[in-house]
Amino acid sequence: MKWLLLLMIFIAGIYYLVNQHKTEVKQKEMAQLAKKDEIVSLPDPGLPVKPEKTYIIKFSMATLKTLRSLTEDSDSKVRFASAELLWQLQDESAPAVIKNMFSNETEITVKRQLIEMLAKDKSKLSLALLAEALKDYDSETRLKAVEAIGTFQNKEALPPLNLAMQDYDETVRLKALESVNRIRQDIEAHKEQQLREMENKPLFRIE
Repeated sequence: MKWLLLLMIFIAGIYYLVNQHKTEVKQKEMAQLAKKDEIVSLPDPGLPVKPEKTYIIKFSMATLKTLRSLTEDSDSKVRFASAELLWQLQDESAPAVIKNMFSNETEITVKRQLIEMLAKDKSKLSLALLAEALKDYDSETRLKAVEAIGTFQNKEALPPLNLAMQDYDETVRLKALESVNRIRQDIEAHKEQQLREMENKPLFRIE
């Protein structure tokens, strides 16, 4: 009787262990299926809106030569568009091309567009090219060049304006005087700002 009881307990223990193992295996399978369902249900992130790296487009020499030749195209819009692109690409020929266009361009609108383009750059090179426009035969073009130079707000703009103050057209001379006065005011205001910043800045700082 005692041995029978022990045998039944032994069999019951084995049965319990076997069932527990089956339960654990089933739970693992269900967990794996649940993970698969999660992966499938995740939304597609799609492509990024912007690339992580910015790639600089480099044009071939053949393309640059084509652009340079288009600055002499029969269509004025094409001439300006090609010159603008060469300037934006910082092509080595761009300054010479623009200088040549100020000398030989027949359309006044193209010259004015070039002046507006150069005025946005505010560099020494653009200032030098704007000075070339002061030699133009058209007084309106010279006037636009003076207005553009007057926006540079630095003393480097004064020499070209000195030339404009000697222009035979009184409107150009007057605009040159106004531009010189505006630059003078800007320079003085900048100096005053620097002085105020120096006065407000403590001589010593304890950290």
